[in-house]
Amino acid sequence: MIQLLDIRINERTKPNDLERIRRNQFDAIRELQSLPLSRAKIIADVTLADGIATPIPHGLGRRVRVFVSPWGNTAPIAKVSSDELYVTLTATGATVTVDLIVVPL
Repeated sequence: MIQLLDIRINERTKPNDLERIRRNQFDAIRELQSLPLSRAKIIADVTLADGIATPIPHGLGRRVRVFVSPWGNTAPIAKVSSDELYVTLTATGATVTVDLIVVPL
């Protein structure tokens, strides 16, 4: 990770120092934006009925990797699939509420 410079700007700050600070911030922001989780989306409180394939729109416009947090429920998620528009989940054994994290591939 890029270490941000100590920023103390005042009327005595030289133009070369201002440019160095600007470049440092630009590089740090660009690095953070390139991390996969910076484009992730959380979809909370999704209820999955037992045995029914439930399509959930993710809004990212491309295939995604899906991480499911089952809120302590014991019913397993039998099937997970995704395409450019939806993540489709199927619970087995009970109706469950889950949170999803979707990350573009």
